[in-house]
Amino acid sequence: MFPQMIKLFNKSNEGKMKKENTKGGALTEIIRYGAVGFVSTVIDLGVLKLLTMFSWPYWIALALGFSSGTVNGYFMNSRWTFKYKTAGSEGIKFSQFTIVSLIGLGLTELIGNSYMSIFGADVTILGKTIGAKMIGKLISVVLVFAWNYLGNKFWTFRRAE
Repeated sequence: MFPQMIKLFNKSNEGKMKKENTKGGALTEIIRYGAVGFVSTVIDLGVLKLLTMFSWPYWIALALGFSSGTVNGYFMNSRWTFKYKTAGSEGIKFSQFTIVSLIGLGLTELIGNSYMSIFGADVTILGKTIGAKMIGKLISVVLVFAWNYLGNKFWTFRRAE
């Protein structure tokens, strides 16, 4: 998997990347966006774990983990998912990506806390109890994924036609 990702980032394969962009369509793009989200989440959690192991204050470790995941998400999505040429507009595009991500973070808080306030009870499905906090988080993951994908596709990495 990683050799293919490295190949995608390799400048000498730029022509192949342009050609590949026309294959697969929206489903491929959504799958790539999800894969980037997964990798960014692993980086976020890894930085959080590493910094807390070295006794960094939790709130700083949390912010640095989120920031690391956001930076990774920006670079992988701009170059691999959306194949957007950011030359000359890197600062603007990164700012837009960060705004979409921060709104997503706010929505995560709003949805998770709203679920807890309104329902706040565990749910049992097929004999397995799922905590209310986890249900609120899972609902927010689905909704915020859609928000982040659409916000970045149609605002951050919108193609001028």
